[in-house]
Amino acid sequence: MDNNVLRKLQLIQLEILTFVDRICREHQIPYSLYAGTLLGAVRHKGFIPWDDDLDICMSRENYDRFIQLWPTISHDGYIMQNKENCPAFTQSFTKIRKEHTTFLQEAWEAGRYHTGIFIDIFPIDRIPDSKIGRLKFTWDVLCYQLYTREFPPKQYGVEKWIVASVLLTMTPKARRADKRRKLLSNIVRFNPVHHYETVAIETLSSVKKPFAADMLDEYVFLPFENGNFMCFAGWDDHLKRKYGDYMQLPPEDQREWKHHPIILDFEHNYEELSPEKG
Repeated sequence: MDNNVLRKLQLIQLEILTFVDRICREHQIPYSLYAGTLLGAVRHKGFIPWDDDLDICMSRENYDRFIQLWPTISHDGYIMQNKENCPAFTQSFTKIRKEHTTFLQEAWEAGRYHTGIFIDIFPIDRIPDSKIGRLKFTWDVLCYQLYTREFPPKQYGVEKWIVASVLLTMTPKARRADKRRKLLSNIVRFNPVHHYETVAIETLSSVKKPFAADMLDEYVFLPFENGNFMCFAGWDDHLKRKYGDYMQLPPEDQREWKHHPIILDFEHNYEELSPEKG
């Protein structure tokens, strides 16, 4: 993928962000640029030049508000996708995708659900401060991720793969949605405790890097590409916790796309592509 293609991808993601930003401003839903997108805003005043995705986050309360609001507003040209409205989806967060585009990352996704160009919206929760509490919280997150993904992870080793396979086998597909609801209830029950640190639950590594307890309290606007978008007021502390010396550029051989799509198309859904083109 050359730089012109990457830039075209980034501009579509920026278009989706601008749409989401408008909704959030109109309905007073705080959000923040997140992860590499927030780093790009601070270090590059826009996308990290080699970044191929765009992330924002919200408190769990505002994340739920945004999801509940979506069916009541005009969103022609964009779709919301999460496990609740798309059972085949395998992530614990939400994507906003653009219609008539394709960003197919894995062959097995083809035809299972919409695979358009997207931005990610991550919920932020609170994690208890005791060691035992954090161990239980992490276990609940891992199980929640497992019943969301519905296949055992390969990256954690053979023993964990076996345990995950057994848990899935013991829980029929018809019961997994209920299992997920109960696990999520366990996870979010700490959110009213304001002095607990905040955490993203999308991966095990993110759970191990909690953020400041007051991270969700105040927001500012930072320049990003052609506009100003909402960010945590404590963005410096957030980026230090997540990346360390975040102003230091990575080695040149690490400045590359992360997702490596199999098919990238700016005008067609996957289902609209001809066999020759696909």
